[in-house]
Amino acid sequence: MKTFLLSAITIASVLAVNAQSPTIVTNSTNCVVFRNFNNSNEGFSSPSIYSGGNDVPFFWNSAIGAEISSGISSSNASLISPVYILSAPGQLTIGFKYAAPAGTKYRIRVISAVISAPIEVLANTANGSVYTPLPATSGHICLSLSDADLTAGRAVRLEFTFKANQSCENILFDDLALSVAGGPLPVTFEGFSAQKNADGTLKLLWNVGTEINVKGYYVESSINGIDFTNAGYVTASGRSIYSLVYTGKLAQTTFFRVRNIDFDGSSKYTPIIKVYSRDQMDARIQIYPVPATDLVTIQHNKSSENSVFTLLTPDGKIIKRIEATPNTLQTQININNLPTGIYLVRYDNGNGDVQSAKLIKD
Repeated sequence: MKTFLLSAITIASVLAVNAQSPTIVTNSTNCVVFRNFNNSNEGFSSPSIYSGGNDVPFFWNSAIGAEISSGISSSNASLISPVYILSAPGQLTIGFKYAAPAGTKYRIRVISAVISAPIEVLANTANGSVYTPLPATSGHICLSLSDADLTAGRAVRLEFTFKANQSCENILFDDLALSVAGGPLPVTFEGFSAQKNADGTLKLLWNVGTEINVKGYYVESSINGIDFTNAGYVTASGRSIYSLVYTGKLAQTTFFRVRNIDFDGSSKYTPIIKVYSRDQMDARIQIYPVPATDLVTIQHNKSSENSVFTLLTPDGKIIKRIEATPNTLQTQININNLPTGIYLVRYDNGNGDVQSAKLIKD
């Protein structure tokens, strides 16, 4: 069972101070999962500082990887987050996955992180004691909270409260989406590439943008792009670029990916890259995934110091040029900021060979 957040403070003695500025709540589509509860309770506590004697706590359910509150009957079920740091002034994107009986309502409060009275409410989805009905018995909520009291760099906690008007088996809370900083953030991969060495081995390199709470990286290989096995491990050491030499013989096309492992057991993957068993691949460069939303991988002949990519619109307008890393067989391009549509990628290997392929942005 989880411990209460305030073990040394009597709940009744904690006085909340409402935010001075009103909160404007709008629907959003910019929710990216920040905590998935697959391997632990992610540091969440229950009940929260606003809970009363009849409130029902949430518990982490390891079987389904979610927070579950059981046996609610006309009472509140509350869950409170660890401390996070607001990363943008005046705005916070927040979301979660839920399952609850019909008629269940919810409330989200952004509160000051200091565990002492008074507790200040910086933003509130319900402007007081009013709760907002869940739109269905299951689904996802994604909101943008705009409030002048949300100042960048401030330490906060988030309180999620659910109110059921009927007895129910459980309420599920999962997949928290949150635009914050300062918590134990997962790693951010920025690129993954392969270089063939003169001795026939393969050097795999990956760039890391954010590395907090990361224990290490597993390099995984596959001959079909589906079933992967461990090909090596590198301990995290705070660097921006990591590498591993793969000494296995490439008898056929081989797929690679990197999986980080955090100290709390959570992990994520780089995009998958393909390495051919010969230096030269098909005459046409290959781009995947198709369509793509943010990051594409371009498979190409081994690059030289003069190899360059050009991204163009269908009518030939140049959007950007990207220099390829010498001696690589694939290059990744971030297309997150491009409008939806069809584009052309042209690859000049620097030796007079120019290839082109179509890129589709979803």
